[in-house]
Amino acid sequence: MVIELALSVVLLVGAGLLIRSFVGLLNTPPGFNSSQVLTLELSMSGRRYTDAPSIIETYRQMWERLGRLPGVTAAGGVSALPLSRMFAWGPITVEGRTPPAGEEFINADMRFVGGDYFRAMEISLIEGRLFEETDTREVPRVTVIDARMAKELWPGQSAIGRRLKTGGQDSKTPWITVVGVVGAVKQYTLYTDSRIAMHFPLTQVPVRGMNVVLRSEQDPETLTAAVRAELKAIDPDLPMYRVRTMEARVEESLARRRFAMLLLSVFAALALGLAAIGVYGVMSYLVNQGTRELGIRLALGATPQGITRLIVGSGLQIALVGVGAGLAGAWLLTRFMQSLLFGVAATDPLTFTVIPIVLAVVTLVACYLPARRATRIDPVVCLRSE
Repeated sequence: MVIELALSVVLLVGAGLLIRSFVGLLNTPPGFNSSQVLTLELSMSGRRYTDAPSIIETYRQMWERLGRLPGVTAAGGVSALPLSRMFAWGPITVEGRTPPAGEEFINADMRFVGGDYFRAMEISLIEGRLFEETDTREVPRVTVIDARMAKELWPGQSAIGRRLKTGGQDSKTPWITVVGVVGAVKQYTLYTDSRIAMHFPLTQVPVRGMNVVLRSEQDPETLTAAVRAELKAIDPDLPMYRVRTMEARVEESLARRRFAMLLLSVFAALALGLAAIGVYGVMSYLVNQGTRELGIRLALGATPQGITRLIVGSGLQIALVGVGAGLAGAWLLTRFMQSLLFGVAATDPLTFTVIPIVLAVVTLVACYLPARRATRIDPVVCLRSE
């Protein structure tokens, strides 16, 4: 009984921590709204897309056509979609900033944005403006950075109008002016913070690979055929693949943690069931073995309530030892789970309090059933049979 209860406590504590962690992940703001969003990937290849003007024009037609589809409220695209395991980063240099001692360079995520991407993903604009049609290759380059970058590079100041460039101090790339600040998004996973990020307009820096994003007032999956037809109208050879909703991508990013949570929860439930059966079986055996003693006690005036307290108290004493050993084991072993946890400590007080209470209730029920049967013993029949 002690071993079964101890193992149950360890598994239940582990499952409880993972469940709390998973709930915390689901309640974590990702920085965008995944509801009612359809995503797909495409890549421009071939001789038709050998120069920047042809790529920019194709994107212009794409946003225009997709934005006119029934139910679509915003259409855009980004080179690296959140939670898609896509990212690109590189060093940047900030104008007028003196690097602290030991710093070689600053790394920032670099994403290329087209159409109404920020509106389609409902990424909030905090300061300044978003990209406009006037942000062409003929005018100075601009960028929209995320709030983490603004806070880190210009704490307590406005980032609008600041300049930076890609590469190190000796880089010959042109200076880029910050025109807007948007909310930071969870780019890699929901349980880790991304690097600071900057966005470039496709009208200035066209790229061939793109994640198209459509926000719809209806079920986004119903748009697939219409989107495919519009892309074929632009270019019959334009490939379109990995079509799925943004909600599905979010679910996919949580798959590993969900599996770990469910697996440990199943084992914990099995262990709890075995512990309950074990406690019930042992207490039933003890009651059967002590039938004569219980009969004598009843014959000498013991009350049913007293017999119940005697049996249940004996079971709870054993359970207390098992639960104590389990809590000690869980305190040591759950520390190795820290990499699987989010927003909850491996020694979370709430989990370590609730689990013993659950075990106590289960043990109480498992002990009460044999005790209830013991109170129905007829002392005369019991003593006569002995």
